Amino acid sequence: MKILIFSSMALVGLLLVGLQHQQLGCLRTENAALQQSAEEANRLEADLAKSTGNEAQEAEEIERLREENHDLLKLRNEVSQLRDARMQFEKVSAENQRLQAVAKTTPKSEANPSMRPITIQLNALYDRGLNTPESAMQTYYWALREGNAETLSRCVMPQLRTQNRDYYLSGKPQVDGILSIEIVARRDVDAATVQLGIELHRGGDSQGDRKIVFTLKLQGGEWRVMTGS
Repeated sequence: MKILIFSSMALVGLLLVGLQHQQLGCLRTENAALQQSAEEANRLEADLAKSTGNEAQEAEEIERLREENHDLLKLRNEVSQLRDARMQFEKVSAENQRLQAVAKTTPKSEANPSMRPITIQLNALYDRGLNTPESAMQTYYWALREGNAETLSRCVMPQLRTQNRDYYLSGKPQVDGILSIEIVARRDVDAATVQLGIELHRGGDSQGDRKIVFTLKLQGGEWRVMTGS
């Protein structure tokens, strides 16, 4: 009877030992699986951290490239503007050289051959302004006829008013007996200086006529008498 009890207990002990070994094996398997999962999780975490760092670097690189592209476009635009300005300058320079060449070959002191004499009765004169030498000359004699000292003062250069004040501002007595004035010649000395040949007709005997050469100067957009003899 005792042997049977001991045998039963031994069998139970063997069963318990086998069960424990089986449980230990399962635990080892589960532990290995957990370790593998932990290692995979760590690897994924490291890859994620590495990926996040690369994305930040890529974003910075993209921003840098965008700035460089913006600067490049700006530089190209400036180069294009400079190229257009240079082309325009070359055109203007070429035209300026052409005009200078024409000016050098054009005589400045010759009288205008195409000019036709302009004859105006003294009593038909009026204030024509000072926009052209011919208009200024007619306005000058109109002011003399009317004794208009203010307009006459505008018709002559300041130094002429100072040097010959009594003569040029005396007015009416200078045109007594004159029936008409005739502009018979014009000579362009330069762009701002013109000489006009004037004949004063007194009527009757031509011996009473008088010829005068006036030099007019462009000043402030108006032509004024500089000399007359």
